[in-house]
Amino acid sequence: MRDKIFRSAYSAAIVLLAIVGAQTQLYAVDSNNRYFAYGVGQRTCEDYVKFREKHLEALEQQHPRYTRDELYDIVNRVVEQWIAGFLTAHNLYVSDTYNVAGKSSMDDIKARLETACRANTKEFFAQAMISVVQQLNSQRVSVDTGK
Repeated sequence: MRDKIFRSAYSAAIVLLAIVGAQTQLYAVDSNNRYFAYGVGQRTCEDYVKFREKHLEALEQQHPRYTRDELYDIVNRVVEQWIAGFLTAHNLYVSDTYNVAGKSSMDDIKARLETACRANTKEFFAQAMISVVQQLNSQRVSVDTGK
């Protein structure tokens, strides 16, 4: 009898926790509403705008063996890989999302990032990426169709 009551109470507690957990929004930030961004995410939007305008003078001075075009190509690949990593993590951790970018191309995403960054050049690049992902959310692919 006692075991039956214990199992019933245990089951009720599990169900209650599941309901409360499902209704609670979770954010991966600290108690001050802050988070740590890696790589390109730590840079300012001003840096991204300079990159998009191909203003790479500081890099050219630091790496004189590369041409401007080579430096731009290197930085462009780094930025694209950072964006791809961000989108992959988003797809993994956000429910009901298979592909948040939907049919958007990398060029479209970078253009959206540029627009967001021009609107607030002092913002961190990671925050601009969050804004772009929020824009993309309405066109996301929720499930893999197998195609």
